[in-house]
Parts: sequence; structure tokens; C-alpha cells
Amino acid sequence: MKTPHTVLIREFLGGDGSNIIAFKEGGDELVDFVVRGEKYSWYEAFLRPIGFLYRHYLELELKYWLKELEERPLDQVEKLLKQHNLRKLWLTLKPQIDPFCGDEVQEILSEVEEVILTFDKYDPNGQEFRYTRTTKDTATLRNLPSEIDVREIKHLIGRVSFFFDGLGGVVSV
Repeated sequence: MKTPHTVLIREFLGGDGSNIIAFKEGGDELVDFVVRGEKYSWYEAFLRPIGFLYRHYLELELKYWLKELEERPLDQVEKLLKQHNLRKLWLTLKPQIDPFCGDEVQEILSEVEEVILTFDKYDPNGQEFRYTRTTKDTATLRNLPSEIDVREIKHLIGRVSFFFDGLGGVVSV
């Protein structure tokens, strides 16, 4: 399904921007697959790919908007865009978004921030969901909660996507 945001991304990034949406949609499809029970015994194994797809979606979404809204010199923006730190990306982007968010949007803005910072907490560098062990041979995702509702994760990522879709409707990029 094409959303206004999908069309906007494709228009401004010449088709490459569809990757942003593809990571979110890939995560959604994997959640649906797990929830349908087709391979429910593999539920634990699917947490990493689901987390990776959604985390990468968030990173690409933040980087897209930073490119469009950031007012810093290009070299400073480029340096930030080469990083994988969701917290830093978000804290740089948020002041650029705030002027477009009235009081009625503050609740969803807080939800978006919570989702981004939660993903950053468990995977601060984009490698935790990607690999089972670090280069120092320690297990990744050690602090992840023992019970995770993938349907809730899908819902929250959907809220984030909804927010950025809406932002695309009010921001002239």
C-alpha cells in the first residue's frame, strides 16, 4: 500500500527511499508470519530479524528527515548520517520537528521518542539484533526483556510510521 510518505520518499530519493518503508514492511510481514503460527516454535529465532528490520527502519527514517530538515553545515550532517546511534540522531532531529508539532501531536511525539530510545537502549550501535555475539565473544541482547509481544512492537512501529507520514504532510521538503 502506498502511503503519502512512501510517495514522498520515492520522489525525493529517486526510488532508494523505498528501502525505508521496505524495512518496516518486512518487519510487519515477519511479525504476521510469527503470529499466524506458521513457525511459532521459531518465535525466539525471529526476534532478532524483527528487531533488526524495525531498528533499521527507525535509523533510515531518522536519517531521511535529518537530511531534509537539519540546518547545520552539510559536513556536520554527513558526519551524523554515518553514525548508527538512534539517540543522537533523534536528539538532533527532534528540535527540527518540534515547530511542526502542535499540542495535539505531543502525545504521539512522546510515543515516537519512547520507541526510538527503547530500540537505542537495547541496540545502541545497530549490531545487537544483527549478531548473536560481539567481537569480544559476549552474548548480544542480554538485557532484552524475557517476554516480548511482537504484535505490540508492530503496533508501536506503526505509530512511528504514522507520525512520520503525517509529518510529510505538513513539512515542505
